[in-house]
Amino acid sequence: MSKQPHVGLSLVTKAPMGMLITAVIAVIANVLLELNIVTLGYAVVGGVVSAALLLAYWLGKGGLFFILGVSLPLLLVLFTPLATITALLNLISGFFFGFCAALFIYKLIFTERN
Repeated sequence: MSKQPHVGLSLVTKAPMGMLITAVIAVIANVLLELNIVTLGYAVVGGVVSAALLLAYWLGKGGLFFILGVSLPLLLVLFTPLATITALLNLISGFFFGFCAALFIYKLIFTERN
């Protein structure tokens, strides 16, 4: 059996760049358009939870974590108030920022020790 890390874990090394790109998009959007802090908060928390669920799957904890992790963005779209296109932009950029932030924290805590 190969000792290679799961393909999903390769995203961990790209997380800092993802955080930077999504933060720039969110800042530009919120300077030019209106800030929707509730949507942004839901999105960041949803991204963190989704990343945690997918990390559990990638670390071999079971397929249920994969199903929950990839279903969470759909739940966010369904239950987050999206009255404007700006709210949708906040949802998308916030979700990916939270996702990348969780992967970056995982990288700092668990991969730097080895």
